[in-house]
Amino acid sequence: MKKSLTLILSLAFFAFGAEWASIYHSLIAFDKRPEIADGNRPGYVKPLATNLGTVLNSNWISSARVPQVLTIEAGLPLMIVGIGNDDKEYAGGAPTIFGGKDYEWGTTSGEIACTAAPNCHVVNGNETLNKLGVFTYPYLQLAGSFYHARIALRGMLLPAISELQSFNLFGFGLQYSVGHLFLHNLPKALHPFDVSLAFGMNFAGIGYQPEDYRGTLELDFTTMHFMVVLGYKPLKFFEVMLSLGYETSTMESSGHLISEDPDSYGAEIFPTLSVDGKNGFRMGLSISFSLGASYHPVLGVDFGTKTSYTTNVLYFKQSFGEDAPIKDKAKKSSTETVEEPTEDSVEETAEE
Repeated sequence: MKKSLTLILSLAFFAFGAEWASIYHSLIAFDKRPEIADGNRPGYVKPLATNLGTVLNSNWISSARVPQVLTIEAGLPLMIVGIGNDDKEYAGGAPTIFGGKDYEWGTTSGEIACTAAPNCHVVNGNETLNKLGVFTYPYLQLAGSFYHARIALRGMLLPAISELQSFNLFGFGLQYSVGHLFLHNLPKALHPFDVSLAFGMNFAGIGYQPEDYRGTLELDFTTMHFMVVLGYKPLKFFEVMLSLGYETSTMESSGHLISEDPDSYGAEIFPTLSVDGKNGFRMGLSISFSLGASYHPVLGVDFGTKTSYTTNVLYFKQSFGEDAPIKDKAKKSSTETVEEPTEDSVEETAEE
């Protein structure tokens, strides 16, 4: 009875006007239990999956051409994603967790997905997330290539920092350059071009324990990105790349939280919601530089479900050896050596 009264008073507080969402109402979006009012809101939290997916599905490629010689790479890739109006609204203008506090508290129609309808109310955005202008996260990436095949590994592990209890990331990427199979048969003017097929996959986890709560909200992310990369390298130190592909992201929630906040004391939350980000096609345009022996920065912009910017300025690549020029391969493939018959071979042929 006490829990029910507390929850009713909490709801009544919102009835006086537009306010930021409470911690309880931000978290209850992840609870799918049908008896929980204002729970089960996939549209409300979907921008989390979309934005982190955009960040993690980036920075897999540093060049369209994968050399034949052994090459090692290392760096701290960084992708910047802007938080726009499409991240702050859903279902005809209702606020997401990134949204504002402009809505009055009140019963909504079925446009706002909620299992507890008609006891389903507009929940405004989270004040902290609403202030974010960009979404980004750096991670450590290592890669190695040999005979035109490349594998990239990335990861990050953070200790508990304030309400963020944990953050872990592991990802792997594969790339194969197919240009060496046909470029030597093309005109010399096309030799600076190359084509690669690439794939990247990430597994990330976030643990969040808000103030005045016991327990943790666990968010697990899985992302994938398939792409074709076209590259043009007119100069040894400069390459323009165009990538075309399809990306996906999924967020799954779990955990158990118990509120110690006076406004919702004793309320329990069981996150079980799973939601997909805005999966879709993605096109990227970037420029990579080979400066000095190993410095290899990459800058670019991606267009798709989100517009994002590559600022991969801390990236290094070292090759052990140098591939033969394509023109030499073309010359070798177009000339054949004919062995001159010897006197003995002529006699053997005559005897046969």
